Amino acid sequence: MSKLLMTLLAVLIAHVPFTAYAQTPPNPQQAASAQTTTPATAVPEPRPDSARQMQLDLDQMEGLLNNMAAQVNFIRDTNMSILLNTNVRLWSVLLRDLRMQLQEQQKQARPAPAAPPQR
Repeated sequence: MSKLLMTLLAVLIAHVPFTAYAQTPPNPQQAASAQTTTPATAVPEPRPDSARQMQLDLDQMEGLLNNMAAQVNFIRDTNMSILLNTNVRLWSVLLRDLRMQLQEQQKQARPAPAAPPQR
């Protein structure tokens, strides 16, 4: 049963797109070599809306979290069940906080409505 659980956790972790958030900026040598290898006629691709991408990532992570929460009931090992329940609670709090932070950033990014003219 523990092999099944470990496989399940590995699949869940593999599906979370951590690389998009863990990228480090290139050092100057890497940036220079990238510029020299890029053809002059290449057109840069438009950047996706980062807020929209974050929303999609959070939705995907929440789906994976729901799958993990549903699988906890099938685990007979008490220690593993406790560990997974703790992870479910931890990820729930993290996702909730990230959603609140995203909403706050979106509120700040919106322009304030114009005040009606005073008479």
